[in-house]
Amino acid sequence: MKNPVVVSRIVASKVKSDPMRVAQAAADAMPPAVRPIIGKVAWPAARYAKVKVRKIVRRMADGPMEAAKIYFDAGRMSDAVKVLRPHMRWPFVRRRIAFYQGEMAAIGPNPIPPKPQVIMGTRHEGRILHMVTNALPYTQAGYTVRTHRIVTAQRKAGLDPHVVTSWGWPMLQGHTDATSYEEIDDIPYHRQLPSGGDLPFETRGRLIRGAAQVTELVRRLRPQVLHAATDHRNGSVALAVRERTSTPVVYEVRGFLEETWASRDPKRVGTERHIMQREREAFIMNEADAVVTLAETMAAEIVERGVPRERIHLAPNAVDDSLLTAEYDGASFRRQYGIGDNEIVIGSVSSIVAYEGFATLLDAAALLRDAGTPVRVLLVGDGVERPNLLQQVERLRLRDIAILPGRVGPDEALQAQAAIDIFTCPREDLRVCRLVTPLKPVEAMALGKPVVLSDLPALSELVGGDGAGMLVKAGNPRALADAVAALRDDPERRREMGEAGKAEVAAKRTWSSLARTYRAIYQSLT
Repeated sequence: MKNPVVVSRIVASKVKSDPMRVAQAAADAMPPAVRPIIGKVAWPAARYAKVKVRKIVRRMADGPMEAAKIYFDAGRMSDAVKVLRPHMRWPFVRRRIAFYQGEMAAIGPNPIPPKPQVIMGTRHEGRILHMVTNALPYTQAGYTVRTHRIVTAQRKAGLDPHVVTSWGWPMLQGHTDATSYEEIDDIPYHRQLPSGGDLPFETRGRLIRGAAQVTELVRRLRPQVLHAATDHRNGSVALAVRERTSTPVVYEVRGFLEETWASRDPKRVGTERHIMQREREAFIMNEADAVVTLAETMAAEIVERGVPRERIHLAPNAVDDSLLTAEYDGASFRRQYGIGDNEIVIGSVSSIVAYEGFATLLDAAALLRDAGTPVRVLLVGDGVERPNLLQQVERLRLRDIAILPGRVGPDEALQAQAAIDIFTCPREDLRVCRLVTPLKPVEAMALGKPVVLSDLPALSELVGGDGAGMLVKAGNPRALADAVAALRDDPERRREMGEAGKAEVAAKRTWSSLARTYRAIYQSLT
C-alpha cells in the first residue's frame, strides 16, 4: 500500500497536470483499497492536498472563467459562452453560462414570453404610468431629476402621473430599507421589490418578473398611457405589458445607451453586444405608439433607425420656471472652498466620467496659469473619472486652483452652479456626445451663466444662434483656454451671454411648457 507521501505526490501531480480535474484528483487520492487505513494514509494526504486544492480551484477559475469575462466585457457575448462550454461539468461554470445567455436573451428578439390578456376596467383619465430604471431619493442623477421634474410638472398641469422603477431596484443595489410605495412631493413612486423565492441573477429573468408585476400594477391603477424611458429594459417590459393590457406606450429616448457603453472603449463599436443592443432599441422605437426625445440631433438618429419623423416628438432637457428668477447663494459656496470674490471660476456640476472632457478643462487651466491669466476650477460631482482627474491635478501642479469636492446634494449643486462664473461643457468628440444633450448647461443658462461648449451637434443645438454660448473645438485645451481667457477679461460680454442663455431657456426649455407637450402626445394616443 502506498504511503501518505506517495499518495500526496499523486494528488499534487494530477492537480498540476489538469486544473479542471482537481475535484476528481482529490477523490482519486482515496481509492477503496486505501479507505480501510484512512487514518494512516487518506487524512494525511488530504491535509497535504488541501492547500493545493484551494489554489488550483482559484487557478481553474482564473483560466476559462477569466477569458470568458474578458470576452463578455468586450461585447463578444457568444465567445464568452463558447469558451466555457467545454467545462460545463462544473456547476459554477454552468451558472456563469446561464448568466451570459440570459444577458444575451434580454437584448435579443422576444425576451419576455407572451401571456394572456388581462381584463381591464375603465381607465383613469389623465393617469400616466412612467416606467424608469431608477429614481429619487436613492439615485441622484440627471436621469432621475428629469423624471421627477417631468412628473411634478405634469401634476401641476392636471395630469395624474405615477412612477414605477425597474424590478428589484433599489433593494438589489443594497437599499434593503426601501419600501414598495413612497410619495415624493405628492408623486406616487411604486417599486417592484423581491418578495422571497429565487432571485433572477440575469437581466432576462428580471424582465420577466418585471412584466408580471407591472401588469398587475396596471390592472390596479388603470392608466391611460405607459411612458417608458430608455433603456431597452424598460421598453421591453412596456411592450409586454401593452400586449397584456392594451395600454398605449410612449418610449422616451433620453440617450443611446449602447453608444455610451461603446464610448468607454472604441474597440466595442460593432461588437455583438453593441449591434444587438442597437437593434433592440430600434425595435422598441418602431413598436412604440409614440417616441419622445431630447433634441433634433437625437430625432435624426431615431429616423435613421426606421422611425418616421412625424411619430417623434421633442421634449428637451428643461428647468423649473422658478429657476429663471431664483437666486442661489453662490458666494457662501465660494467662501466654503476659499474662493475669493474677485476670482474668476470656471467649471461644471456633472457626473465625472471620461466623455465629459474634464481632462481637457484641466489642461486648459494649466495653460491659462502659465500665460498669467489664472482662473479657479470647480468640478462638482463624482464618478469613475474623478480619481484620474485628481492625479492630473497633482501632475499639473493645479492643487492651488482646482477644487473637486465630490458629490453634493441638489440644493448645494445649484449653489455650486451659482458660484461658477463661466460654465464649461468640454465633452469629447464621441458619437454619444454628438447625439445626446446634457441637462446641466441648461440649468447654468437659466441662472444667467455664460457657457462654453464643445462644438458638437447636440451641444450647439442648446445655445441656438443668438449668442447664448461659445463653441470650441472638442478635445483642444488651447481653444478652450482662449475662449475662457476672452470671457475672463470681459464681464460685459459674460453678462450679455448670460442674458441670451436665460432667454433661450425661457422660450423653449421650461417644464411647464413641456407638460403641455406631453399632454398633447397622450391625448393623441387615447
